[in-house]
Amino acid sequence: MNNKKSNFISFLGGRNLLFSLIVLILIGILIFVYHQIAFIFKPVVIFFSAVIAPVILAVLLYFLFNPVVDWMEKHKIKRTWGVVLLFLSLLALIAGASSLAFPAISKQVTELVAEFPTYVDTVGNTVREWSEHSIFEEPIANAIDWFDGWVRELPSHAVDYIGTAMSGISNVVSKVSNFIIILATFPFILFFLLKDDRKFVHFLMKIVPPKFRKDVKSLILVTSEQVGSYVKGQILVSMALGLMAFIGFKIIGLKYAGILAILTSFTSIIPFIGAALSMIIAAVVAVSTSWFMLLKLAIVWITVQFIDGNVTQPNIMGKNLNVHPITILIVLLVMGDLLGFVGLILGVPIYAVGKVLVTFVFRKFKKRYNLYYGEEAGYYTQTEFDLPSYQRKEEE
Repeated sequence: MNNKKSNFISFLGGRNLLFSLIVLILIGILIFVYHQIAFIFKPVVIFFSAVIAPVILAVLLYFLFNPVVDWMEKHKIKRTWGVVLLFLSLLALIAGASSLAFPAISKQVTELVAEFPTYVDTVGNTVREWSEHSIFEEPIANAIDWFDGWVRELPSHAVDYIGTAMSGISNVVSKVSNFIIILATFPFILFFLLKDDRKFVHFLMKIVPPKFRKDVKSLILVTSEQVGSYVKGQILVSMALGLMAFIGFKIIGLKYAGILAILTSFTSIIPFIGAALSMIIAAVVAVSTSWFMLLKLAIVWITVQFIDGNVTQPNIMGKNLNVHPITILIVLLVMGDLLGFVGLILGVPIYAVGKVLVTFVFRKFKKRYNLYYGEEAGYYTQTEFDLPSYQRKEEE
């Protein structure tokens, strides 16, 4: 009996458990004290809120471009020169695309914004005719009236918003300056992340106590691989979707093919929800032409989604982030409610980081359980935490 009690106490951590509880209590006291004197730390909060946006943007682009720099380094190009070459190539690509495509895209955007209320009217009238003398006539009519009013009032809402913003010049200056700061600083952060990423990890390893370095290094490696694979894959998949949509829209002769394809590409960064939003807008434009155009659009969309699900995603995303679609939808709903649009974009990467941390803690628990109870009650499997073992777990 005493032996079992001793095992249980040792399993919980023994004296380490008492130490951990004291630390947690102290952390709780610190949080309470912080809330009482939060105003003292306001400058620090402002500083971090200004820094966090360019850092997040730079980190996301780091995951996208780091494989390119690694590839150049393997082919005898020094890392610094590889990063410089990458930046020059990106600048040339952006400048060329802007000069060639911007006038046409700008024209399409202007025309689409001007004509979209008319398209909504066309669709609304058609749906009204179909729903006449049915039990759904009244709710459908109310929904159409609400949506039609919302679309028509959208320009005035935008003007009101701009007017409200302009009433506070300091607010406008603040927003513009924040945007300029982000644009001006994130390229420098990205440059040094690409150039000195190994130095950052090495510096961090020197700070971490030797006993925990292996675990911290494994956590960094697995988290970087998971988030990097998702970010890189999702951006490439979105670009592929936009290209396939553009080709399909051009083949069927859909109006505003360019801007609708760009919209598809950008919104597809948000899994499931983004593609559905762009499809709704494309469907409204198609119906305004003819019902046959809507049928052709449906065929194009089904074809694009089939290629994406069976060719593009398996080859680009692989199985590095094997998450069930229902899980992704729940994550997007929760993170969208908590953080808005930013939550929709960063929800899945945040979930991936959380999943890595939970897996790490659970495998530590399994190791500890095996140490004290394995011989008596049976052993847990998969107790090691590193990139190969984590990926094996994802595939099973």
